[in-house]
Amino acid sequence: PAPATGSAAPEAAQTAAPVLLDAQFRRILEQVSSATDAGDAAKDAAKLAERVAGTELEVRTQNYKIRSQVGTYEARMPVRSTKLLTTVVTSDRTWPRSVLAVTQGDGNVVPQLLTLVQPSPRENYKLTETTPLQPGTTFPAIVRNGTDTLAANDKSGLLYSGEEALAGLADRLTNSESSFKDKLVEGASSPYIADTLSYQAEVVKSGENGNFSFTHKVVPESTVVFRTADGGALVLGRINFGFDGTPKASGDKLTIGDDAAALAGGKETTTGMVLNFAESMAVYVPPAGSTDPIKLVAATRGLVGASFK
Repeated sequence: PAPATGSAAPEAAQTAAPVLLDAQFRRILEQVSSATDAGDAAKDAAKLAERVAGTELEVRTQNYKIRSQVGTYEARMPVRSTKLLTTVVTSDRTWPRSVLAVTQGDGNVVPQLLTLVQPSPRENYKLTETTPLQPGTTFPAIVRNGTDTLAANDKSGLLYSGEEALAGLADRLTNSESSFKDKLVEGASSPYIADTLSYQAEVVKSGENGNFSFTHKVVPESTVVFRTADGGALVLGRINFGFDGTPKASGDKLTIGDDAAALAGGKETTTGMVLNFAESMAVYVPPAGSTDPIKLVAATRGLVGASFK
């Protein structure tokens, strides 16, 4: 046979089949949704383990723990299999395989982006992140019958690689004068970045007996990048949000909220405290050559750790 030429590649890409058919996707979604429902109803993380993993398992486990002690603490948004608004399926045949669903069912105030990952051929797809869409945000158009996934550091055809986009977001959340201030936007009605910055500023202002610092660091292995229909990309991933406080003078006390106290085992410290949140994020990156900024599409955070120094 004649050696394969470069010109055959685009044809192959167009005929690449999605790794999941619609009926399979819906069945997986139903199984994930009912496992999550069972865990939520019983506040029992053991019921999640079959179909939930990674960030979402960690966040929901801690959410149940806090809610068993603090009745007013907000539950995570429920995971619904209907109404299914859209699906994003990779056509890449390698593992791990990632797919997305956007659903808005009972109890979902805004549509919710669900990331499902199949680590290897013999394993179930598991829910790894749930990320509510920012109010007023439109979900980018993605080819329905299978799209490319890119490596986190792959910048081909993009203004930024997935890695660069999430690092820019992390910097933007940490520092109100970030160099990404104008390169990354959120809609007027989507306040995640503004809220995070004002929360951090408020802690510093109101906690006069403490020295506080905040970090937002990308978890590289959580990053997933899907090509969008316009040649840009949708980038999803986790950022670890750390909140560190130390009393200014010996004998000064820092007080933490009831939610954090449920994980730390106490309300007050004279030595200092560390809180950890998992931030599940999704950003849209424009194609190379575009003058558009990166857009924050979906965002949420959950408290996953609190301890005293």
